[in-house]
Amino acid sequence: MAAIDPPYHQSGVCQIMLQKEHRFQLYMTQKAQVTPDANEKIVVGPLGWGAIVVDDFIIRDGPDDTNANLVGRARGMHVCNGIDDANWLFCHSIMFTDTSFKGSSIKMLGDHREEADGEWAVVGGTGEFAYARGVVTANVIEPYTPASGQRKWELDIRAFCLCTSEMTKMGPWGGQGGIACDITAPPISLQTVTIGYDTDVIHSIAFSYTDKDGQKKTAGPWGGDSALTTTIRCAPSETIKQVLGTTGTVGGDTVVTSLTLVSNHRTYGPFGKEANGSTSFSSQIEDGKTIAGFFARAGALVHALGVYCA
Repeated sequence: MAAIDPPYHQSGVCQIMLQKEHRFQLYMTQKAQVTPDANEKIVVGPLGWGAIVVDDFIIRDGPDDTNANLVGRARGMHVCNGIDDANWLFCHSIMFTDTSFKGSSIKMLGDHREEADGEWAVVGGTGEFAYARGVVTANVIEPYTPASGQRKWELDIRAFCLCTSEMTKMGPWGGQGGIACDITAPPISLQTVTIGYDTDVIHSIAFSYTDKDGQKKTAGPWGGDSALTTTIRCAPSETIKQVLGTTGTVGGDTVVTSLTLVSNHRTYGPFGKEANGSTSFSSQIEDGKTIAGFFARAGALVHALGVYCA
């Protein structure tokens, strides 16, 4: 007899599941409790077997405190798990505070022996790093001294996160001219977008993407030759969140006259011309989804454009 889900539980089959790799090189600074600007506190002591220290370590993107940016805090604790005070179990959550990953976190757990390098495990995460698993190579680049009152690590983090995808299509926006252009492999993430245009209209679009099998695919160019061409290359942590544009009449046909791409880092465009009297469109996708690819109608120009959301 098949089990029946209780009312507080739901389950389902995941059709598409990938792993996304994240690589970080970060620098963590520990300031001892004896210093005026300490970021740790002994809550069970004295130091020795069983001691517990609560931490709020500083995470920067470079080793030089004066030039590096504060990107997060390593909050948690370290517990002395040896018969002397040289062996510690570290348990921390790196809480990101910069604009790129604000609100997301990486959980790390591992052993540390005073002034020795080591490896810690990535045991989870939230936000951008949900389901994270991986390893942290922790190198002590500044040993603790009574004069400095601090210790500094270089953290080389490699984490893999599971990502699932539900594919939806939005649009197309524009006219019925040209021929239908589409892709055969469902897209998961957008890599590059190349837009051909002039001062008045969008001539062509091409793009590369990763499909559900993790393979890189290309599509296009869909459309004709153009005077100007711009290629947008998404950074490893960059995703396209919105496509804006306008449509208008050229030679009796409704075509796409301008395009703007908005990522989680910056805005690209507008390309073409947002003329008076043109009709605007916008891909208002749900939170948590991104633009993963395009479909279109195209001839000598791009007559209509739609998007895949993942």
